[in-house]
Amino acid sequence: MDGEDRLILANGALWREVGADPARFPAGTPLRDILSLLAFRGLLGPGDPAALAAEALAQDRSTARVWHKCSADGARLAEVTTLPLPGGGFVLCSIDITTLQRAEGHARATAALLERVLGAQRGGVALFDKAQRLVLHNPAYRRHSGATPELLAGHPTLREIMEGLAKAGEFLTSEGREHFATGVSADRRKPRVAERERADGLIVRFASSPQSDGGFLIEADDVTELRRTEDEARRRAALIDGVLEALPHGICVWTHDRRVARFNTAYVRLMEGAPLWVGDTLQDVIRRRAEACEYGPGEAAEVYAREIARDTSRPQERRRLRPNGTTLDVRTAPLPDGGHVSVITDITAVWRAEEEARRRAAVLETAMASMRHGLIVYGPDRKVITANALAGALAGHEPGEIRPGRSVDDLVTLLHVTGRLGPDGDRLARAALELDRSKPYRGVRKTPEGRVLEVSSDPTPDGGFVVTHVDITALATAQAEAERRAGILQVMLDNIRHGICLFDAEGRVVMANALAAAMTGLQPEAFRPGRTVFELRQDQIRAGEYVSNRDMEVVLGERLADPLRAPDRYIRRRANGLIVEVTTDRTPDGGYVRTYSDVTEDWRIRDELESARIAAEAASQAKSRFLATMSHELRTPLSAVIGFAETLLADPAPEQVAEYAEAVRDAGRQLLSLIEDILDVARAAGPQDAAARMPVDVVALAASLREAMRSAATEAHLTLDVEATPDLPHAVCDERRLRRILLALLDNAVKFTPPGGRASITVTPEEGGGLAFRITDTGIGMPPEQIPRAFEPFTQLESSHARRFAGSGLGLHLSQVLAEAMGATLNLESAPGHGTTATLRLPPGITISPTAATQETT
Repeated sequence: MDGEDRLILANGALWREVGADPARFPAGTPLRDILSLLAFRGLLGPGDPAALAAEALAQDRSTARVWHKCSADGARLAEVTTLPLPGGGFVLCSIDITTLQRAEGHARATAALLERVLGAQRGGVALFDKAQRLVLHNPAYRRHSGATPELLAGHPTLREIMEGLAKAGEFLTSEGREHFATGVSADRRKPRVAERERADGLIVRFASSPQSDGGFLIEADDVTELRRTEDEARRRAALIDGVLEALPHGICVWTHDRRVARFNTAYVRLMEGAPLWVGDTLQDVIRRRAEACEYGPGEAAEVYAREIARDTSRPQERRRLRPNGTTLDVRTAPLPDGGHVSVITDITAVWRAEEEARRRAAVLETAMASMRHGLIVYGPDRKVITANALAGALAGHEPGEIRPGRSVDDLVTLLHVTGRLGPDGDRLARAALELDRSKPYRGVRKTPEGRVLEVSSDPTPDGGFVVTHVDITALATAQAEAERRAGILQVMLDNIRHGICLFDAEGRVVMANALAAAMTGLQPEAFRPGRTVFELRQDQIRAGEYVSNRDMEVVLGERLADPLRAPDRYIRRRANGLIVEVTTDRTPDGGYVRTYSDVTEDWRIRDELESARIAAEAASQAKSRFLATMSHELRTPLSAVIGFAETLLADPAPEQVAEYAEAVRDAGRQLLSLIEDILDVARAAGPQDAAARMPVDVVALAASLREAMRSAATEAHLTLDVEATPDLPHAVCDERRLRRILLALLDNAVKFTPPGGRASITVTPEEGGGLAFRITDTGIGMPPEQIPRAFEPFTQLESSHARRFAGSGLGLHLSQVLAEAMGATLNLESAPGHGTTATLRLPPGITISPTAATQETT
């Protein structure tokens, strides 16, 4: 077009594209008419043709401009370029890029589809080249290998990845270190399978398969489904869009004699290194390009011959890979004057993208073929897009049955009608046909051949889904065997006579028997797997095994903060009296085994032996005290007898003989009383003489006791009372022993009551035909904790009392022994400063009425 927007020339491609006769538009035709033709032909896009033509006419053409224009029907896409001419006017160039766009779109779609397939995998996949550098991997591999994105960035080697994982603490155990050593040194030209337990407890199975290009593929089984991050997807999309939007185009106009008529800066930029001037011949241009190393040695002449022979009278399109690695799309179109125009586009990014897409497609197809899982990809229409060979073998299909275009309903029905779903085929087929494929699904089924399959269905972003078949026969067999062994172990635990509980390394219950709960005061459900030892302690507090947390601190001590330290052993006495021995030992896997043993009987025997030892020592000490007391008590009257006897032998005055003789008699009687006490203790435990059991009038006995103790009470300035009703029944017993007991109790009451005090004897009937004698005083009393010692033989509570109060310390012991021999009981109630009450209870059935007593005596 010239400076007045009138047509100078147009090529045949323009009129063919517009569908118009060039004769109708001779030179000089206004631009407005041409734009109206383009608008009504739909080449300016959808909308009002008049408005579109007016809009196009108003554009500024004083500067170079490139844009894309889609036809009204959407079937064609053109790249339109305007170039200003030096003397005014401009050149308009339109290139049809529909085919290129479709090819690029197809390549992107194929790559995206294969990437979605890989991303949907539940198993991890990592491809390494022959130098053992990471080529590609999916997120599942990163998650299950324990690697960080930084560790896998930049195509690291397998050794670098393993060393990075080791620094992160993935190979701390001996098994982990062995896995690291064998993994780094393994020959990857051979298939290899290995398993390891990660630091977080996940078990991952790695399978290495050699590839035809010298590299190898690593698969990680039993991992979560593959996913890619949205940022990576957006980055890739933006990169591709940016490359497409930024594609530069170079334009060069040649005359009929193959000389340069005009070119733009993009053309020079694309042909960097080879200067270009208007008027250059084709031979000049090729020579300069050869000098810039555009061609190989001696290739310039060949290129020139080929270009001279090229028919420029018709449109042509070709691609050329340059030595500098860039790729050009070259299009030529004839000009009316016999020349032609060359349009070059740097499609290096597109070319590389296509090559990468083809390479990735080949890699993904190889990865799918090498996978140990069966994989079927379905589109939104529920029809097969692609599948690997293992999918048919695992699902039970014959070769060729799984093919693109076949629906999942057809495949399920085929398996059902041919009986390949097994005896439960009706249910399995119905479930598969009714399954909501828009949601993830996991299931397990058993094939007629006995193989156990894990079947998964996962939705894809485009509305389709991926069905995965995994052979878990070995895992299912191992689980069944583990459950069988666990059952046997539980039976063994339940029949052991000790409580047993297994804890893992974190202190959580793994297994326990019922006796463990009984020994700790808990219910069996409290020991369900997964509960911690601290939760069991809180249960024990709630069950009353410990009064509080403070009580637990006192009982457990340092074990409170370290409940499962091992080896350890301690004894705990439960609230119900049961004594439990608790032992803790380590298990080979780092856990703990705790044993609860009932040692109540052992400790009872031990306590009895200790009590017997203490009693024997106390008896020995009491005998020693008795000998010391007796030596004093016997020496005193003997000294008096000897002293007064020597005085009598020395011819005392007649008036003193009677006095000395009386003193000798009193001392002899005192000595005789001591000897009788000793003999009574020795005879008290002997059998009771049946002839001595006679009816005893307890009222008369109480009165006689008061008379017997009257002089002693008067001498001690005490009041002595008897409380007994005349109608009391008689008691059939040994009166001598009964009198001996009561006299000893009254003697103690008088002896240990200060002057001005009071002592009394009270006789009352008891239920069931028994009698109770209560001797009460207002004496010095004794602490309640010393009452049991008061009944010990040859014992006085304080040595000072022994000196202040006469006696051998045999009275209460002799009274208790005599009472037991009669079948009676003797108890003391006392407190310091508040006196003492001694209660003698004759056994039930010992009494008879006074009338019956008289008849029996008669």
